[in-house]
Amino acid sequence: MTCLKRVESKCTYPITCGRSMAHETLLELHRSMSSERSAQVAIVTDKEVNGLHHTRFISELEARGVNPTVIVIDGRQSSKNFDNVMQVFERLMDISFSPDDLLVGWGGGSILDVTAFVAATFLGGLTYCLVPTTLMGMLESAEADTAYLNYMSHKDCVSVSCKPISVIMDVDFLTTLPENFMKNGYAQIIRYGMLDQITLLNRLVTKADLFITIDECYISKARIVEQNEHAFDFGKEIQEAILEHFRFLRYTEGEALAFALLAMNPSEALFRLYDFLGFPRKLEGVSKDALLRRITKNIAPYKDEVPVIYASGNGKIETLKMTSAEALLYFSEKLDIICE
Repeated sequence: MTCLKRVESKCTYPITCGRSMAHETLLELHRSMSSERSAQVAIVTDKEVNGLHHTRFISELEARGVNPTVIVIDGRQSSKNFDNVMQVFERLMDISFSPDDLLVGWGGGSILDVTAFVAATFLGGLTYCLVPTTLMGMLESAEADTAYLNYMSHKDCVSVSCKPISVIMDVDFLTTLPENFMKNGYAQIIRYGMLDQITLLNRLVTKADLFITIDECYISKARIVEQNEHAFDFGKEIQEAILEHFRFLRYTEGEALAFALLAMNPSEALFRLYDFLGFPRKLEGVSKDALLRRITKNIAPYKDEVPVIYASGNGKIETLKMTSAEALLYFSEKLDIICE
């Protein structure tokens, strides 16, 4: 086992980060659970992750005496739904899975959400751990205390509280991650930089060691939440409008977030960073008015006290209260930055 570090986190369960250590860390967890009977292990994943890393992960477990049941489901963001949950339920029933066994989510954010949702609802609750294989999953899903599903093209509208026994982050899984999925994580790092320390963006420019960058992001995240618990709503109005309009088909979640961040706090330096990372700077296939209509619908429940997160880019975060008219004018001006 090499370069193993426990990440600083508010969570009570361990979050470990390292290289070439996922199978060994999971084996240690499995041994700690097993007493008179060896706990079954079921691993939820998708065909891409299983195909790329089966030898590095599953085969290593099998060689050491653990023979997991591998449950392959659709790992796309648009497939984070009840169909996938029911598919996992059926496989777990087939193998007589129990709360004394270990469920593992191995993949990107959608796989991790489905796994956590299953663990929170099947047989009154299962013991589970997460092994994220995407940068976004390592940055966000590791500390998530809620599992979300989509319903009828609405993003994250069904949720349940959850708590894994452990999160294992092996950065070697990122070596085969396609660049468009890496950009989901890059967008999250940009958000941390805007909300905390803009110098964090230098790590993206220099392509710094992700093992260290992930750890710095967790430290940054703790400072952000301490200052404003709603800080990560920064830009959500625009991001959600983009995702709802395209129903996850044209732009990834990270690209939608990147558009929102650019609109909320544009600068020449950010334009250059986007060009360097390959992020688009102008939306295609949607009008400004169409996005405004979605924003109008989403902020309607707040009536005339719409909370809007403002970030200076220098660590200053505020929650501004606006009337509906003020909020729509505000977002209209922001959308001018990213709309043709």
